[in-house]
Amino acid sequence: MTLFARRLDIEPRKKNSAADVPGETGEWLETALRLLPLFCAVLVLWLATRRYFGLSQDARFYALEALRALDPNRYAGDLYFQFGSQGGFSLFTSLYRPLVALFGTGSAGMGVAIAGQLLWLFGLWRLASSLVGRRFVWLSLALVIAVQGLYAPYLGYGEAFATPRLFAEALTMLALSLLRTRPALTAALLALAACLHPLMALPGCVAVFVYLALGRPIYWILAPAGIGLVMFLGWAGIEPFANLYKTLDPAWLAVARLRSLQCFVTLWPADAWFQVLNGFAWGAIGLFAAQGRDRRFLAAVLAAGLGGLVCTFVGADIAHNVLVVELQPWRAMWLVQVVVRIFIPVTLFSLLDRRIASPMAVAAALSVALVLVSSLTRLVRLSHSAEFGWLSFALTAIALAAILARTEGMRGRLLTQLLCGLAVAATPVAAWAWDARTPWTKFLEAPEPPPPDLADLLPRGASVYWEGAAEMAWYRLARPSYFSCDQGTGVVFHRETAMAYRHRSDSFYPLRTVDFSQAKSCAALDNQTAPERTRSGLQNLCRREPGLDKLVLIAPIDGVDPKIWKSPILFQDIHVVDGIYSARSTDRFYIYSCAGLR
Repeated sequence: MTLFARRLDIEPRKKNSAADVPGETGEWLETALRLLPLFCAVLVLWLATRRYFGLSQDARFYALEALRALDPNRYAGDLYFQFGSQGGFSLFTSLYRPLVALFGTGSAGMGVAIAGQLLWLFGLWRLASSLVGRRFVWLSLALVIAVQGLYAPYLGYGEAFATPRLFAEALTMLALSLLRTRPALTAALLALAACLHPLMALPGCVAVFVYLALGRPIYWILAPAGIGLVMFLGWAGIEPFANLYKTLDPAWLAVARLRSLQCFVTLWPADAWFQVLNGFAWGAIGLFAAQGRDRRFLAAVLAAGLGGLVCTFVGADIAHNVLVVELQPWRAMWLVQVVVRIFIPVTLFSLLDRRIASPMAVAAALSVALVLVSSLTRLVRLSHSAEFGWLSFALTAIALAAILARTEGMRGRLLTQLLCGLAVAATPVAAWAWDARTPWTKFLEAPEPPPPDLADLLPRGASVYWEGAAEMAWYRLARPSYFSCDQGTGVVFHRETAMAYRHRSDSFYPLRTVDFSQAKSCAALDNQTAPERTRSGLQNLCRREPGLDKLVLIAPIDGVDPKIWKSPILFQDIHVVDGIYSARSTDRFYIYSCAGLR
């Protein structure tokens, strides 16, 4: 039982109660039926807010890492691998590779995503239970799941697709939940998390160190020793610390600031800073209401988050240090957001219990209001949203209402029973709607070889650029993609990647392919270049890129006769710019050869 629970006079659980040690089948059944609506509500909430869109975003690159591990020579020429990738710093590829080989990229990706999400929910439940007790655990789960992603996606957590971040976050939360009772297991779980994704595990390690040092100040002497060790490893040239004494030169920095703006806090948009300030505001309120170990734990997590932001500002934005940019210490904010939201329900009840009419209470009310306003703003675009439609909104409302009703203990009331019944009934609906992959995405992820007519138009040894769908080259054609904006994800890790990416981006930008509309961060540095989706523009591209053989475009270019491939599945390109969703579709692709244009 936590100190928060004591202060609110929550009745402690009896160790020998039927709920804890069921002795008969009837007692187990009674417990299961009592908790079933809550489990269903949490599951519905998760499924509604994290629909599955297939191998999207970073999941594509981890699938590509697994494919390359199966056949290194086939993908060696891809820009993502050409000068090195960050896959070598994680064990995830070694675990993912046999699944891809056995089930294919699509099925393996979905299976790993489901396993990771179940582990993440278990880790969150364990952490919340250890911090706020049984009265508030379900409401805390609801807040953590529902609020994520309202502002800046790269400050979020609990992804819906297959990445090692999902597993590293889950293991970190499990480790923190055992910090007070089994510290040795905490260390082991953090080590395992670091093996999967060191950047996501690092905040947990820092939080544990600060927590221990706040309890026993003698631990602070380890900080200078750790800094000295890092400096020595950097001097010795041991990766990844070898980059400690390197800085991004102006050309490299320009590409990194355009393509990976999240690594520089001074480039963050206002809504990202709103999320940061909102998290620290709730953290400050929690520190005011907490006592003892709860306060120390919350202070440790907040210190890890604030330290990550300061390190990013000083090391990346000001010093342009390569190692700091690569470590991305700003990622510590994921842990801050989770822990702070776990504490929100008990913090509010504590303030209400004290009947505090102070700036703290006003700040809490204002924070809730701002979250609601942000949610309503998001709902305005529901008809254009590919991620959160009206069905998701309805399912989310049902789940939240059921959790709130049970948290307030309104058992036996007709409304509570109705809400719980709706939560249980909504579970299969949420599960049915969870798989939101388009037919085109399923076509890309299918394990079958490419259609024969397409294979005839694109010889096996030819390098290919596929407009708006690098996955077509990676998955169905089983070959490198010559260029896509997403391949620039590694520009902060390798200067050669950044320079090659910049050259190819400058080459393709005049054609204004859909890649450049799919992401605002994807553009030529000289974005004043006039559009040239003409024969001369295509010729210029082919001359600038002697390694390019074939281009597959979704719209024809006047003055050049293409070969046309008719897809059996409609291509769908859905993207968002400045909060506005747009889409285009086609089943005709226009194939151009650079051989006759140079």
